[in-house]
Amino acid sequence: MNDFFSKLENFLFDILGLILPGAIFLMILLSPVLFVNIDGIPAATIDGSVILSALQTVYHILKTNWAAYPKSSLTILIIIAYLMGHMVKVFSRLKYELLTAVFDDGLNRPIVRGYEKICGWLFMNPSSPVYLRLKELLRPLGTVLEYLFTFRAADYFAGDAVLKENCLQLVKTRLSVEYPDDTRLVTKLSGVITTQESMKTLGPFFLAKYNLYRSLALIFVITTLYYIGFFRVAGAFIAPSLQEISRLMITTMIILWFTFHVKYKRYWTLYGDERIVSLFYILNKKKLNEG
Repeated sequence: MNDFFSKLENFLFDILGLILPGAIFLMILLSPVLFVNIDGIPAATIDGSVILSALQTVYHILKTNWAAYPKSSLTILIIIAYLMGHMVKVFSRLKYELLTAVFDDGLNRPIVRGYEKICGWLFMNPSSPVYLRLKELLRPLGTVLEYLFTFRAADYFAGDAVLKENCLQLVKTRLSVEYPDDTRLVTKLSGVITTQESMKTLGPFFLAKYNLYRSLALIFVITTLYYIGFFRVAGAFIAPSLQEISRLMITTMIILWFTFHVKYKRYWTLYGDERIVSLFYILNKKKLNEG
């Protein structure tokens, strides 16, 4: 039974982390076919646009093959979605590693130092009522800016640092091993121990959500640029009602990127936090039961 649930868990992990984002990305790429009549666009316009040329090719493939071979077409689309899910997952990781290096480890540091110097110069005393009041008023703006321009997620909630230290101390004492103070290694150790103890945890669920939301964040960045390019080259051939909501659609894509950008970081923190708490519970289970 445990083996069955383990396989089911892996299957759901693939759906959330690979097939679902791949399917969403594929549908978004093909969605402009619904906005415009490809056959009604002049050949010269299509030849001058990579987007329209690709859409014309896909449109004719779907038009000629979907009705004739619906099951085979669906199977092929699922396979393509699965493969695209892998591609999105890999590039989303590379994207966030690059942006972390550029912003978190680069541009953000001098900007924060400059902001602190300006505040110190303007108000002199950080405990002054004016400074504290302005800080409270600007807190929501600061939170939004932090969400926008930070790309490294916290490994766990700050309050659980003491649990992590306890786990490292217990591992050192019981096994006489100097285990590195590395959060990723601690979460890996927790995953191995919870599996061996057959302890049901939310770690795989949080990790699957983290991969899903990170992939979706990348998808909606690409979608924003994709729709801007599409509406620019095909705007004259789109129905007036769709032209009116084109800006709304692009704005929605940006909001969706921000939403998943925030959620991906939160689920990474939840994942690391859950792993540390689980390891702490296992290592201290005897004491907790005695209490």
